[in-house]
Amino acid sequence: MRQNNTISTRHAYTSARPDIIAKVPQSALHILDVGCSNGTLGAALRAMVPNRVVEGVEFDETFCKEALDRLDQVIQGDLNQFDWQSHFSGSVFDCMIFADILEHLVDPWKVLRQAVGHLKPGGTAIISVPNIRHISSLNSIFLHGTFPRIGRGVFDRTHLRWFTSTDARGLLADSGLHLVSLSAHLRINDIPDTPLNRFAQRHLVRFENWSWIREFLGYQFVLVGTKN
Repeated sequence: MRQNNTISTRHAYTSARPDIIAKVPQSALHILDVGCSNGTLGAALRAMVPNRVVEGVEFDETFCKEALDRLDQVIQGDLNQFDWQSHFSGSVFDCMIFADILEHLVDPWKVLRQAVGHLKPGGTAIISVPNIRHISSLNSIFLHGTFPRIGRGVFDRTHLRWFTSTDARGLLADSGLHLVSLSAHLRINDIPDTPLNRFAQRHLVRFENWSWIREFLGYQFVLVGTKN
């Protein structure tokens, strides 16, 4: 992978994610960031509320070392084989975050169900997943007859699972979560900062709830659920 792509990919997984932060309840004092990367998101959340505790789970060793300087606790582990009871026995969280992590797992449904067992009743789960129904998929698969495998985005080569908005809603429901909101990040093409995408984010966002806008121009979905 060329260096500029490596930098771009790293940034995609280490940004503060203001879209996620905006969904976290102010009242949440004990937060678990699942797939916390280098802890940038969790550090921002810690700084916002006095006495807020943010813990993380992360597979990558380098990210873990960086996150340890920013969060209250970080556990290095493979979520595909993670023993939730062993690591979090007696722990109950007000909020859990799964930002761009579930699509990388073998069985995200199982992982989310196990994690939600440590979310307090009425607690909040925030999940972001790419939208495989995005118009770029139609272009690649139906017009060009190929399923790309690239370094980032909807067709990130490390993705093992793919979701539409219906699939993402089902993921929450299967885990005992009640859907509170679903929002979409709008893009017309795959490259983040292009005139077309700036146009979409500036002018089409008002139509985000129109089904065809959300389903085909939604590049990523952010879902908020509460534990039943």
